[in-house]
Amino acid sequence: MAAALAAAACQPLPHPFAADAPRPGSPILTLRDSASVTIAPVQGTPRATAEKLGAAMASALQQLEIPASDKAASIGSYELVGRIAATPASAGKTTLVAVWDLHEPSGLSLGERTERLEAPMRDWEEGAQGAVTRLAAASAARLAAMLQDEAPAEAEAGGQTRLLISGVDGAPGDGTDSLPRAITEILRRQDIAIVTDPEAKADLVLRATVVVAKPKAGKQNVKIVWYVRRKDGGEIGTVDQENDVPAGLLDGPWGDVAYMVAVSAQDGIVQLVARGAVPPTGKS
Repeated sequence: MAAALAAAACQPLPHPFAADAPRPGSPILTLRDSASVTIAPVQGTPRATAEKLGAAMASALQQLEIPASDKAASIGSYELVGRIAATPASAGKTTLVAVWDLHEPSGLSLGERTERLEAPMRDWEEGAQGAVTRLAAASAARLAAMLQDEAPAEAEAGGQTRLLISGVDGAPGDGTDSLPRAITEILRRQDIAIVTDPEAKADLVLRATVVVAKPKAGKQNVKIVWYVRRKDGGEIGTVDQENDVPAGLLDGPWGDVAYMVAVSAQDGIVQLVARGAVPPTGKS
């Protein structure tokens, strides 16, 4: 791999749970042609529900193929600001009203969406996971139309390069599932036809390997290498990521980490896909 490409593609893994804010303009956090959402701390009461709702919204948006996080901010992200309030109880139940205000990266408001859900007051006061999850799912469905492009789930190739997402090797926890899913969602918003069926025709193949070192002083070194190859196996290049994370962080669900890793790898992968792009037909 050329030195220039290595410098451009080698990026550290994000620290989605770090307390210190990222530097403005950091290449890890720059999104291109994608809609990523940062969820601000939810305001209002009951507090137990407000404190859980941000994470639940991030999960609900991710299930709708929208990269979202309540723990990490990306340069160029949309910001979702939410507030909740409970109406007077009746028949042992209370209606919780959630108002969501979506802002462009420039700060301009795109509008508000309001969702209401009825549940026992005790559920809202205790932040019962079932009620919070249902409220987040209903809210995310309303917001999705403001963020998602009209596109088929499996992109038509047309003149685009067809990229097969082949999988991830060596990832602990649910990384072998969550990381391919995250990179698929991120790259679908680029000018690339994503292929997920191994038997389908593809021009290029993307695969990743993950190596996690043994814990040391409460940390684990994580190395991720993304390989872009031609269908015949010829390598075009790699995108390398490496950083230390809290020990055990990746042993279970990756959650936001998978999406932020995908975001940070995206630019390097797109460069490699462009390098290996199939030339337009009918031209000499």
